[in-house]
Amino acid sequence: MRNLLNPKWLFILNTLPLVVLFILFFGQFNIIKTLLDDNSIQLWKTFGLSLGILGLLNLSYTVYLTLKKKSISVWYGLIALLCYIPYIYLYGYHLDHIFPFSIPSWMLSGNIYLFVGTFLMPTLVYSLFVLVSHFTPENREHKAWVNFLIAIGIPVSGYLFSQIILPLWQRVEGDFFIHTIVVLVIAATLAFLFFLIRGVFILASKKTEIWQKYQLAWKIPIALILPLLGLSVNNGYLFNSFGPGGSGIFGDFNNAWFYILAIVNAIMLCLPNLENKLYRLLVFIGRSITFAYTFYFFLVFLPFLPLSVVAIIVIGSGFLMLSPLLLFVIHINELSKDFTFLKTQISKKLIIGISILGILVIPAIITKTYLKDKSVLNETLSYLYSPDYSKHYDIDKVSLQKTLNVIKSHKDHRVSTGGIFGNGIPYLSSYFNWLVMDNLTLSDAKINTIEKIFFDTPTFELPPENIQNYNVQISNISTKSTYDKTQKTWKSWVDLEITNKNGNPWLSEYATTIDLPHGCWISDYYLYVGDVKEPGILAEKKSAMWIFSKIRNENRDPGILYYLTGNRVAFRVFPFAKDEVRKTGIEFLHKEPVKLNIDHNVIELGNIDETIYENIETENMAYVSAQQKQDLKSVKRKSYFHFLVDASENQNNKSTDFIKRIEKVLANNKPLSENAKISFVNIYVTTTTLGNDWKEQYKNQTFEGGFYLERAIKTTLVNAYQDKSETYPVIVVVTDSIQNAVLDRDFADFKFTYPENDLFFCLDKNGDLREHSLMENPKKELPETLRECMFCETVLEYKLSDNSIAYLRNNHEPDIILKKDVFDVRQTDVKERDWKTALTMQGLWNSQILHPENSDREWLNLVKYSFISKVMTPVTSYLVVENEAQKAMLKKKQEQTLAGNKSLDLDEDTQRMSEPGLILMIILLGLALWYKEKRKKRWTE
Repeated sequence: MRNLLNPKWLFILNTLPLVVLFILFFGQFNIIKTLLDDNSIQLWKTFGLSLGILGLLNLSYTVYLTLKKKSISVWYGLIALLCYIPYIYLYGYHLDHIFPFSIPSWMLSGNIYLFVGTFLMPTLVYSLFVLVSHFTPENREHKAWVNFLIAIGIPVSGYLFSQIILPLWQRVEGDFFIHTIVVLVIAATLAFLFFLIRGVFILASKKTEIWQKYQLAWKIPIALILPLLGLSVNNGYLFNSFGPGGSGIFGDFNNAWFYILAIVNAIMLCLPNLENKLYRLLVFIGRSITFAYTFYFFLVFLPFLPLSVVAIIVIGSGFLMLSPLLLFVIHINELSKDFTFLKTQISKKLIIGISILGILVIPAIITKTYLKDKSVLNETLSYLYSPDYSKHYDIDKVSLQKTLNVIKSHKDHRVSTGGIFGNGIPYLSSYFNWLVMDNLTLSDAKINTIEKIFFDTPTFELPPENIQNYNVQISNISTKSTYDKTQKTWKSWVDLEITNKNGNPWLSEYATTIDLPHGCWISDYYLYVGDVKEPGILAEKKSAMWIFSKIRNENRDPGILYYLTGNRVAFRVFPFAKDEVRKTGIEFLHKEPVKLNIDHNVIELGNIDETIYENIETENMAYVSAQQKQDLKSVKRKSYFHFLVDASENQNNKSTDFIKRIEKVLANNKPLSENAKISFVNIYVTTTTLGNDWKEQYKNQTFEGGFYLERAIKTTLVNAYQDKSETYPVIVVVTDSIQNAVLDRDFADFKFTYPENDLFFCLDKNGDLREHSLMENPKKELPETLRECMFCETVLEYKLSDNSIAYLRNNHEPDIILKKDVFDVRQTDVKERDWKTALTMQGLWNSQILHPENSDREWLNLVKYSFISKVMTPVTSYLVVENEAQKAMLKKKQEQTLAGNKSLDLDEDTQRMSEPGLILMIILLGLALWYKEKRKKRWTE
């Protein structure tokens, strides 16, 4: 322990935590500062300045001692306790003004109001070690039992005081009584910890023969029995009610490795210290490796040390909270003895190197495991959301299942079933979230999808969003279209007045969808918040929707526009008071006159007379107007069947029946049987031609996982489009229940790949083809329609400048053609509110549809180009918020999202799991928990 008097420890235990604390609070202050009154801002400045002065004084003292090569003085221990404890106490006393109740909880980072106590706790504990070291000189004999007796007497006295004296205490009005009790608790806790640490230190340092002979008598209880007992109590194996839900009150330590390492660590500490070089080196290596385990639990329980006296008095098993501290002292002492012995036998630098490598073994194993989980998760997300259709995937299902279980345990809506830290593992869960999840998560919908695809687990119903938009209607519309002759483009404003005619004054919302024609984009937005016209902010889509949902939950004033699928745009304004009228407006950028249907109101923008029609064809894109399409040649392409057969788990017994259905429909539609294809669909998609051996191939399939029909349809559409031939597939799904297929989204984004029609078919038990829509609700069977000719649709043939042929829908609507599947865009070519820039961005989006394997890279470019051009794309959203704090929070979330995996989410519930390192404010735990409950009640009222 005397090695801890080296001043360099202060860099780690004081300076580093204070720097992190300043960074965290500075970021938090920048978000909420506009919501604070003058008194609160003054408190922030006062406490920040005070802490800065303490930190600088501490740093100066550390640098001075380091340069002078002196040890930490006992006065440092005393002064640090006298400075930092009052600081924490005063911080807790003013907590409700530092973080007023008016600040929404979602704007606060985790349990940030507990950070001060957490990050200052290492300094307080270190000060105690300094005092213990000073008051336990080596040249004097000390009795361990005396210190233990005093330590035990403190909680006993506390119990007697609370039972006998406290009830008779004449309370004084005001805060005097509370302050007095807190001061007494602080003094008792410091004394208790001092004598306890001193007793263990004396015990571990005894060199007399009797103590060495019977060292197992006190080592085994501290190193083995107490840790195993603590794990068992926390995990509910001894007291089922101690830890609520699936984890203990201090975290989820159910993993068997916690018990294994506890036993191995105890063995290493209990081994005798023989005077043998090789033996001692091996023991030293073992103790260095398991020190990571000891240090981890010391770190986890460090913030709880000031509560130890109270815990022992209130909870009979509260003394288990102290076992990590006792174990830490013993472990440090044993390593110190090994080091002292080995440095006479081996190079000092080599010993230090061995110890560092040993300590890093367990963290390295954990990191390697997490990196494997990250790799599997990223491969899974890539397969689902940014796949390479030409690549074969083989996902490690065991690792994937383990990773999903961890992610689900971290989901915030499950925290209420856990202990103080939810269902996570202190520190390790946050490390997992950072390393594997980029500090993001997976939405319930995505978890649902992954489990259905890979494990064929039953899906659970996701709760629908509570949108009460009944009788919230547009009451007035005005439009203004301006033709830009330079761009040869229309810019049209649609100004709306929306009235709440609903009798319910609460949670009323306006929500509708707008179908945009090809070549029409949204380039601006505004919403009146009170009497102020707030301009829309163009933000990354996930971040904007996260902010919208949080503000909406507080009945504040957000408005949002974002793409659903295809050209469908969601438009929402919230909230509406009874009979309230709200004003909003959207700017549209379009090449030719358009008709929009907004909530059954048909709006005409632009006019034919002023419009200058022209052929638009660039190196990468082409735009074909409705007028141009009138002159194109109509052709009929040859169709062929492409069967998508259910080969999921437990479907092998239906193969004979499915084969008979396929043979029947082939016999009834001979022309479509030529060049027909078949895909066997489960987790993966295996495609082959409908040759002579297709039946044998079908029976030899591995029937596993779920029926991933969505992937099969996308693959079919993309491959057929890229073939650019005069044929097209008629997709026929072969299954007994399309409702059990993984088919959660429509294929509106892929509309340009199926110009003939929007249909695919399901082959029923009678061999009949049942129609389904690719554009909307694909699982729903369409009503029977009498057709003069099946598979007779025609398309329009458009010849591009490079003599290639593109096939367009035979209708009177404009179309966009992608000349190159993949292309690059120079940032200098991106211009603000420019129609050709919008066309280029649409091309980039279509390129990602065809080549989603490039989307991780191109997604960032598309977001960036959208910001520059001010034109909304499928990856961005126009959002109106009401204050600067919400804007700051939007910026923070956007930075977090753009830095992570694009397939991950900010989560439905949006609150991040509480970090064990952000645990409690130690001495003021009771006050902090009271504050948290008070905030919770305030927001639920």
